[in-house]
Amino acid sequence: MKRLWIAAGLLALLLAASLTNAWYAQKLTGNMGERLRQAQTLTGQGNWDRAEALTRQVYEDWQDHHFYFHTLMRHSDTDQVLRAFRQVLEYLRLQEPDQYNAANADLVAQLELLAEMEQATVVNVL
Repeated sequence: MKRLWIAAGLLALLLAASLTNAWYAQKLTGNMGERLRQAQTLTGQGNWDRAEALTRQVYEDWQDHHFYFHTLMRHSDTDQVLRAFRQVLEYLRLQEPDQYNAANADLVAQLELLAEMEQATVVNVL
């Protein structure tokens, strides 16, 4: 009977860790995505410098949490986000609105997908 309780406790601990990870990933990527949308609004107003500064802040946040993302998520997904950040920053530097808007929307979508992959949904469990 003791083994059953230990196993149940370990299972509960793993479930709690998984749910906490999902919440944390959603919080991080949601905040990043919101600030990237704000940067896109700034470019629409012609304020490219502020948009670039805001995007660089988001990129630095990504780098600050690089160990977390790279440890708990698929490397190919995190590498894709890194490439997308670099692409967005280059289009900001060049002030190319069409390419920037498309690249930024892609980056936001990739961040949302990262968080979605960690959520406890039927689709992810099956």
